[in-house]
Amino acid sequence: MALPEHSRIINKVAREIFKEYGIDRKGQSRTWLDDHYWFTTIIEFQPIKDRQGTCLNVGINFHWYEKEYFSFDIGNRESDFIEFKNGKQFQTEIELLVEKALKRTLEFRKKMVDLKTAENNIINQKFTSDNLWGNYHRAIICGLNNEPKNSDEYFTRVLKNEFEYDWQKELKEKVELLKFDLNNISKFKENIEEIINNTRAKKKLKSTVEKNRW
Repeated sequence: MALPEHSRIINKVAREIFKEYGIDRKGQSRTWLDDHYWFTTIIEFQPIKDRQGTCLNVGINFHWYEKEYFSFDIGNRESDFIEFKNGKQFQTEIELLVEKALKRTLEFRKKMVDLKTAENNIINQKFTSDNLWGNYHRAIICGLNNEPKNSDEYFTRVLKNEFEYDWQKELKEKVELLKFDLNNISKFKENIEEIINNTRAKKKLKSTVEKNRW
């Protein structure tokens, strides 16, 4: 089945603008990925059922918790719905939207350019489910920066949550295991790399990405 005109325009404009920045399309979807090993910035031109057009979502997904799906750990909606009226109108608006997505993505690159810079931004970020996932992300980045005391404090905050469901109990077990090796930076990094590699495989990300490795 041929793609509708509005989808063709989105794909064409995104490909032309993102190409030189190493931002790749996810399969045949309207999602593009700026992949940096331990995190990926997701650029989603979100369709709305029964409407021709798109919204823009841009956000970071960390890979240091093992799962097979992408999530917006930082960031999300970046635009209202842009409706397709005609080819010329829509292409003009999409060019502006893609440039906006690129600007946001490059901002995320700067915020995560190295582990120390990333720590400063992650520590001060207000996350959805901040007491649980926010403190988990803070604990991981502090551990990777060889700050076991700070990492342990954030892991402890995670463990103060209620753990009723199976996924919560699984998280609790993983946190307790990670806490055990906090005073051995080499072992801690080895554990996190194993989680990242398993997660990347589940998300079907390239195994050859070496950007921003520690």
